[in-house]
Amino acid sequence: MTYWSISTTMRSETMAMSAVTDSIGLASAIVDTAYAAMETVHKSFVEIRNLAITASDMPQPEFKNLIIGGYSLDEYYGKSQVADIEQQMQQLQDQARDAMVSASFSGVNLLYNPKGQPEKASQRTYSFVIGYGEAKVQTLDVKAMDLLLLNDDSGYPMSHPSDYNPEKALFDLGDIVDVPDSFVPAYASWYNILLTNPVTGDYEAYDTDASFNLMRLENNLLRNGGDRAGAYSNFVSYIETKLQGVADRMSYLGSIQSSLDTYEELNKSRMDAVTTGVGRLVDADMNEASTRLRALESQQQLAVQALSIANASPDTLLQLFR
Repeated sequence: MTYWSISTTMRSETMAMSAVTDSIGLASAIVDTAYAAMETVHKSFVEIRNLAITASDMPQPEFKNLIIGGYSLDEYYGKSQVADIEQQMQQLQDQARDAMVSASFSGVNLLYNPKGQPEKASQRTYSFVIGYGEAKVQTLDVKAMDLLLLNDDSGYPMSHPSDYNPEKALFDLGDIVDVPDSFVPAYASWYNILLTNPVTGDYEAYDTDASFNLMRLENNLLRNGGDRAGAYSNFVSYIETKLQGVADRMSYLGSIQSSLDTYEELNKSRMDAVTTGVGRLVDADMNEASTRLRALESQQQLAVQALSIANASPDTLLQLFR
C-alpha cells in the first residue's frame, strides 16, 4: 500500500503540472502577441525615420501665421512638400498605435495601458506561472514598465514637467530636440502631451490626434532661427533613440519567449518522468499484491487438501493416537 499511496500523490502533482503547461501556453500567447505588435511598431518608425530624412532635403515651407498652437495645421504649411511627407508619417504613427492598442490576448496587453486603470502601470507586475514543485507555484515576474510603449494614464503628480515621471512609457508625452545655433529647442511628441488640468492645476496626459512634429520643427526654425540641417539631424537621432528603445524591449520579450519555451519543455519532461514513475510504482504494488494473493491461495489449497484427506481416512488418523 506504500507504493499505492506514493503513486496517488504523484498523480496529483501530474495534474498540477498539466495546469502549469496550460498556464505557460497562455503566457506564451500573450508574449507572442506583444512581440508581433512590437515588430509592427518598429517597422513603422523605421519608415517614419526615413521620411524625416527625406523631409530634410525638401524646400523649407512657408507659414501663413507663425504664431500657432503647434497642433493646428497652418494653411501655407499644409500645401508644402514637407506637409505631404508628414501626412505619411502620421499614417504610420496611427498604424503603430493600432498595433499597440490591439496587442491584447486574454485581456492582457503588455504594450498599451489605457486611462482609468485601478492600478498604476509602474506598480504592476505580470506573474506568469512556469512551474510547480514542493507544493509551491513558481512564476516568471515581468514589470509592466519594462515593456510598456504607450501609457495614456501617464499623468503623474509633479511640481514641474522635468520631474521624474515613473508612469512615462517610451512614446509618452514629449521630448526636447535641440536646434543648433538657436537658444530655443523644438518639441516632439507622438501620441499624448503633458498639460495642466484647468481645474486642479495638476499636470496630466492628453491625447493628440496628430503630432505635427515636422510642422513644429519648421515653425521653430522660422521663428527662432537655427541650423535646419542640424535640427533635422537631431530629430532623426531622436527617432533612432525610440527605435533603440523598441529594439531593447523586443530583445527582452525574446528572452521571455525563450524562457517560457524552456520551462514548457522542462515541465513536459517532468510530467513524462512522473507518469513513468507512477506506472512503475503501480506495477510494483500490483506484483506484490499478486504474490500475496498466490501465497494465500496456496495456503487455502493446502488446507482444503488436508481437510479432504482427513475426511477420507478418519481411521488412519485414529490409528496415530493409539
